[in-house]
Amino acid sequence: MKKHALVCNLMYKLDSFEARGDLIGLLKYVQYRDDRDKHIPQMNGFERWYDRGLGGNYRSISNRAIRLADDKTNKDNVLIRMMVVSPHPDLMAALPKHKRRQAVSELNETMMERYFDSAGLPVPEYTFVIHDPNTEDGKQRLHSHVLFPATVPDIDGRQHYDLRRKQMPAFHEARDQAVTGVFTQLLGPERLAELDAHLLTEAEKKRTIEQVPQPVHDRELSELDRWFGLG
Repeated sequence: MKKHALVCNLMYKLDSFEARGDLIGLLKYVQYRDDRDKHIPQMNGFERWYDRGLGGNYRSISNRAIRLADDKTNKDNVLIRMMVVSPHPDLMAALPKHKRRQAVSELNETMMERYFDSAGLPVPEYTFVIHDPNTEDGKQRLHSHVLFPATVPDIDGRQHYDLRRKQMPAFHEARDQAVTGVFTQLLGPERLAELDAHLLTEAEKKRTIEQVPQPVHDRELSELDRWFGLG
């Protein structure tokens, strides 16, 4: 499939006293907002994390992330890694509404499993939350935030792994395999091939449509980019 069928933005935050203090704020932001402007009330028992070993609420995730960052095998001094997974809106629109969150969940799990399996590593503990904002023209923009540590479990404790420029071809291959595999199961190969042939990038849309509204998703990422030191 086209590489923009599934966008996987990879970010990380280096460990420091200040970063540990900010981690709670980041996790609460991700947990209680779908975008920069829409706040979800904080209520006891309202948790929407999909816990795969890292935690099911912002407190348990931050505590676990800090403990793992302290491990001596954390050679890169990374506090947390985050992957923002955003399927192309046209692919999501082709699914019934009740299957869309399931599709994003399966993409997250498949992406993590394929990448670390291809590297010959155990899958690290991770957790994710699914956000459901709309673009300014009212279109749904489902995406997820997947958080995971800089080490993986090992028979002797923890193990370091690299996730740098050298690993990006394998990372992108896992991304392409994940979106192709998940959507082939959900839509069938013929329907998926038809959709893939017509998927447009934002630049292509701007050439064919007079004006394309700015997605809320992009504004939200700018907030997170600043926290991760990418802005």
